[in-house]
Amino acid sequence: MLINNRYFVENLHKFNPVSRFRQKAVKNILIVKYFNSNTGTKKLGSVYLRCTKRNIFCTLVDCESNAIKTSCSLKVPDYKNEFNERENLYTRGLLLGKLFGNKIISFGYQKILVHIAGTSKGRFGVVRSFSKLGIDIYYIVLTTRTAHNGCRPFKRRRRKVRTKVLGFK
Repeated sequence: MLINNRYFVENLHKFNPVSRFRQKAVKNILIVKYFNSNTGTKKLGSVYLRCTKRNIFCTLVDCESNAIKTSCSLKVPDYKNEFNERENLYTRGLLLGKLFGNKIISFGYQKILVHIAGTSKGRFGVVRSFSKLGIDIYYIVLTTRTAHNGCRPFKRRRRKVRTKVLGFK
């Protein structure tokens, strides 16, 4: 049974009775345990990407929800900055994915589930470099929170009103 089967993923809570409060946290664990028991040779782990404006954080989690390895985009080695950009997050994402992907393979994980939170250009680079290294990505979950009514707008700057006084020179 594949992970892409929507019926399987939606009805996971029926296989193991869990309270509705913990359902979301347990759903990922159940998926990982299901695949680890059926695949046997290849381990399945979860990679959580948290993207901010200037940084990307990666965490590898096993089926018991233990954090195995963490890394961030500040750990990547120096790279050639061709256009002298202040921050080239996509390139740093590619390098982070290559660095972190090699660590994932060294731990013995060949199949991963990717959970992405945050908006930045670098998250696509990380996922692309995972696939270039030969890591099987079962599915990608976007967990970015969006405001229901948008963000509060910035406070407008008041300009000084200058008036000309007639009669004085």
